[in-house]
Amino acid sequence: MPDFVTAATLEEFPALVAEALSTHRPNQRQLDAIGAGDDVPLLVVAGPGTGKTTTLVLRALRYTFVDGIAPEDILITTFTEKAGREIRSRLIEWGTSLRAYLITRASQAGDEAHVRHLSKLDVNRYIAGTLDSICEDAVRDMREPNEAPPVILEQSAARAILYRRGEVWTELRNLGDPFKAYLGRYGFSGDPVRNNGEATEIVRTIIDRLVQDRVDLAAYAGPHSDAAFRQAILRIKERYETHLAGTNQMDFALLEQRFLDRLNVGRLPRSMQSLRMLMVDEYQDTNPLQEAIYFELVRRTSASLTVVGDDDQSLYRFRGATIELFRDFSARAVSELGCTEPALVCLEDNYRSSSQIVEFFSAHVENDPDFAPARVPLPPPFHRRVVSIAGPADVGVIGMFRQDADTLAADLAEFLHRVFRQGGRIPRTHEDTLTEPIMAAEDGGDLGDAVFLASTVNERGASFFGQPGKERLPLLLRRQLEVRGLAVFNPRGRALRDVEIVQQFLGLLLECIDPAPAPGMRGARQTEAFLTNEANVFLDAWRAAAQAMQALNPRGPRGDLLSEKVRRWQSFAVDGRGDETEWPMLDICYSFLPWFPPFQDDPEAQVYLEAITRTVAAASTFSGYKAAIQRDEPHRGRSVNGAIRDVLSPIAENLIAVDEEIMPSVPRDRLNIMTIHQAKGLEFPLVIVDVSSDFRTNHRMNRFRRFPEEESPVVRLENDLATVTPVGPARQRRSGMQRTFEDLIRLYYVAYSRPQSLLMLVGCEQGISFRSAIKNVAKAWRRDESWAWVSNPNLRPVPVFADRLPFTRI
Repeated sequence: MPDFVTAATLEEFPALVAEALSTHRPNQRQLDAIGAGDDVPLLVVAGPGTGKTTTLVLRALRYTFVDGIAPEDILITTFTEKAGREIRSRLIEWGTSLRAYLITRASQAGDEAHVRHLSKLDVNRYIAGTLDSICEDAVRDMREPNEAPPVILEQSAARAILYRRGEVWTELRNLGDPFKAYLGRYGFSGDPVRNNGEATEIVRTIIDRLVQDRVDLAAYAGPHSDAAFRQAILRIKERYETHLAGTNQMDFALLEQRFLDRLNVGRLPRSMQSLRMLMVDEYQDTNPLQEAIYFELVRRTSASLTVVGDDDQSLYRFRGATIELFRDFSARAVSELGCTEPALVCLEDNYRSSSQIVEFFSAHVENDPDFAPARVPLPPPFHRRVVSIAGPADVGVIGMFRQDADTLAADLAEFLHRVFRQGGRIPRTHEDTLTEPIMAAEDGGDLGDAVFLASTVNERGASFFGQPGKERLPLLLRRQLEVRGLAVFNPRGRALRDVEIVQQFLGLLLECIDPAPAPGMRGARQTEAFLTNEANVFLDAWRAAAQAMQALNPRGPRGDLLSEKVRRWQSFAVDGRGDETEWPMLDICYSFLPWFPPFQDDPEAQVYLEAITRTVAAASTFSGYKAAIQRDEPHRGRSVNGAIRDVLSPIAENLIAVDEEIMPSVPRDRLNIMTIHQAKGLEFPLVIVDVSSDFRTNHRMNRFRRFPEEESPVVRLENDLATVTPVGPARQRRSGMQRTFEDLIRLYYVAYSRPQSLLMLVGCEQGISFRSAIKNVAKAWRRDESWAWVSNPNLRPVPVFADRLPFTRI
């Protein structure tokens, strides 16, 4: 029976939505998904821009307003916190409007029973968020009477603890170069790991995969050519997890495992004991552990299951996402849940982009015939080709290709300057290939309407023997835009330890707690902290940056000199003077903010500060002195050593990254530079995709980013685990090289499907304008080495002319 008197019928619901929400009526495919029954699971395959969020939200609201299911009995999981906020916002906004509309209608009809029931309905009680956040709430709710709530670690904190408490350095020292080479197999370059940061990141990936793939650890540790290295990984894992258990901490993988363990023994959190509907967004990025949670929840509660996703947009294989779970969902649901075959709906009407853009990204994903078997098989009438509802635009897809990255940066910056600051890019000559202008929106369009996407946003290539790496397009574009008075937002473009303002700031912290006796020398505590050479190199550089700043001795906003602030902290940390018995490192950090205005008003610098303060806060959960400096000996010296090892050293060893969740919204007057992975789920009026700025020659070292000649490191790890994980056979249905190419195809499919109005491809000329061997999946090369952008794809590449390209060159 319904939890309250229903207010509408299923037949009335579409018109009700259009009237109450003043929005367009859902299309037929959306209505099929919204109104699908709950007796079998529902699989919704939703192409880009086809309104999957709208469909999910309206299906949830239909359960409430048609089927009478209380909001608190409906659970929706999302892949990102941003998506969770968006869905929750729409549930509340639309649910409130629907409830008000129905109350008014019931009142006018004199139906007081409906009015009373609807008035009690609380649309704030839908459960929506990432699976991790839902697991965290559930695990807290399922605690034993005397069990303390767990502390959930952020990614950077988990990496730092893994290195320190898992003793990654011990295994590197004991096993030496062979272990570095083994770990390097799973890194991007395939070369042996060069430092502790790289080693820890790869170990972190492997350990997460052992949990997420539900690996048989005994089999993993058994006879194998790599048994010594696998056993080293397990020793690190055991030490790390033992430390976490002793401090009541968990990372996200262990959190999900804890939740599943408790479900498996029949324990349900109070919030899910009456669960009626379970809806999963972005199911194509689900991993085996998460799938097990969903299936167990359905078994324990008999909830109806709806999954929504797009196999063509699966990007997170490197985080354990297993596209095969989505591809084989119907068969897996029948096997695991004992249900009949799930219902299927495919959303194909695109409301985001012009027809030129839709045709371009559709042609991209259909270009290689070998990709088709990797997709969810769809019966008629579904055909998987997305159709634009918006129709054609004056300008749809353009390309800017130049001889080198410097020229490209200058011309691209000039293009953006003209569009957003000089009234638009207006055709000025008869030779101009564009016949229509490109202009900012009249109602306040600005640089924030554009985004620059690339597979990596690093501003420099890898360093070599201590020399800075080659300058890349993101850095060159930053400079060219700055010359024109424009700015970018790219906080992930450099490692945190390399950013000038961060170096000065951390150098001051170091000088406050461990001053050097003279320039060029180290403090006593740094010397006795037993740091790696890499950590010492960066701490020395930070100290030099701080000393240079102190030499200028600037005054703060209140007139106090920087040297006075440093001496006050030194008197406490070095001489033990002061009334307080301890000072948290965070207090020292915050005391220097007046001398660093960018930390208060510059968006990129604010992200850096957030990363630093999160590192300090995380250290307080595992460091011996809780990231605080003690006044009295012997604890003063020990606490300083602990702060250097647990706060500063992790940043120096590149263990701390700028995570996506701490990045704020981009200011309207800045160009957002982001990876394609970051852009998933977002949309922008103008999207610039870098397809080849790094590829002037057919160099083997960059083939993995454009046309791989060997399996990707992620696929290599999947293959190595195939025999010890239940999901192994499903993955092995496609070869390692097939999966490697498929991941690249999906990557650029996501990039090409982000724009609303204009898609712009940029890169170096060599890949399209002469007899080229620079094969590139992003530019329509197929795995069989045929090229769709030439007149005959069965021939070897020939010179390409503008009229054969699927975009207008400028």
